[in-house]
Amino acid sequence: MTKKIIISIIAGSLLFAGAGCKKFLNVNDDPSGAEKVNDGLLLTGVEMTTAFSISGGYPARTSTFWTQQLAYNQPAPDWDTYSSTSSDVNNTWAFDMYPAILKNLKVLEAQANEAGHKHFEGVAKIMIAYNLAVTTDVWNDVPYSEGFQGFGKLTPKYDSQKDIYASINTLLDDAITLLSAADNTVVPDAKDLIYGGKASKWVSFAYFLKARYALRLCYAPGNVTTTQAQAALTAIDKAFPDESGNAFVQFATGAGAESPWYQFIQNWGSVVTSKTFIDFLQGKNDPRLPLVAEPLDDGSFVGRKIGITATSPSGTVSEVGAAFSAADMKINLGTYDEQLFIKAEATFLTAGAAAAQPILKQAVEATMKRFGLDAASAEVQAYITANCTITPANAYATIMYEKYIANFQTLEAFNDWRRTNLPALTPVANAYLNLTTIPRRWVYPASENATNKQPQQPGLLTGRVWWDTKQ
Repeated sequence: MTKKIIISIIAGSLLFAGAGCKKFLNVNDDPSGAEKVNDGLLLTGVEMTTAFSISGGYPARTSTFWTQQLAYNQPAPDWDTYSSTSSDVNNTWAFDMYPAILKNLKVLEAQANEAGHKHFEGVAKIMIAYNLAVTTDVWNDVPYSEGFQGFGKLTPKYDSQKDIYASINTLLDDAITLLSAADNTVVPDAKDLIYGGKASKWVSFAYFLKARYALRLCYAPGNVTTTQAQAALTAIDKAFPDESGNAFVQFATGAGAESPWYQFIQNWGSVVTSKTFIDFLQGKNDPRLPLVAEPLDDGSFVGRKIGITATSPSGTVSEVGAAFSAADMKINLGTYDEQLFIKAEATFLTAGAAAAQPILKQAVEATMKRFGLDAASAEVQAYITANCTITPANAYATIMYEKYIANFQTLEAFNDWRRTNLPALTPVANAYLNLTTIPRRWVYPASENATNKQPQQPGLLTGRVWWDTKQ
């Protein structure tokens, strides 16, 4: 199946979710549309929309700008200087996340359950958990328990982030049970863009997510850090065996089938590397530098300083590297090298720096390999020796810095920065609303502020989600 056909499927899925409606809760039946879409088409649509609009869309872009990996080559204030309004985030909520993804996944979950399609139901639960985590991580409290009742509940309450994460954990546990059982009815097969219907890989991904989210909550109110870290380690024992477990959607080079980062950089323009990121890599003689950034004509690498009030002339700042702006690049939902960083941090928190040292080395080597380098090469091993030898004093900063590089262009870099305040980042100049601190969340979208009044609205960019407690 070509990606062009898949894009058409997404359009059909969007119509199915709520044809012609601008509010996610207004799900009128469309007499001209299909009354039911089969499991496979629903799954294809939500996987592609998740990869294109979420994992590679606006959530990933704000993360990459706000953690100063990339810059916007326009006068400040702009996206990289924290400009994010209720209108900017509206599409993610009102068109992508709730109607096109979560609503369709809830439909898939229900009809698969009714038909006894255990594996489709299990995959639906994992994808709900993944997308629900993104939703609560950027907005904090969000609708879930009352969020999909249509006219039965036009103003759903916002569940607390604590309760949302409890639901996420239950979804993943239930998915593991369903996918571990035999299903002789109908399975996702080729319509599953991530794993081709391989149940064992979905189970591994569920355990990977359990590890990610256990560590996410290590400093949440009422939680014990070492208990959360141990929970992450326990989940990792059943997660990705190696990089073959990576969860991703592969894009293509045909018109309309290109990756979201390619389309964003090529069609929007003005996206370049940031001075902060380039300086980090140059300061450590990082062999990944030529992969994440393009050299200038003289062979040097120069990032744009975020916050300056003039556009940098063409040819004076480094563009995004070809591997990370390619039409046919992968959009990752989870990788083996991230899992190794989770393991390294959790091991450090439970057993100390010496125990974490070999795991950190494995994590950096796995990242180098995914970026396209030979992990056994002299330059990679020299980098690891010079920069990844940890002590109790530098271990946390070193682990989180390396994970920050590994999570280039993903929302996880922002999540980890909020959770640990690592790596150390300085707020940019000439920020939107004269902010003097880096944003820690999104405001609620305009559609919700106008039609579903809740005490949590409108929110502040400098506010914190429930699990973000590190000072």
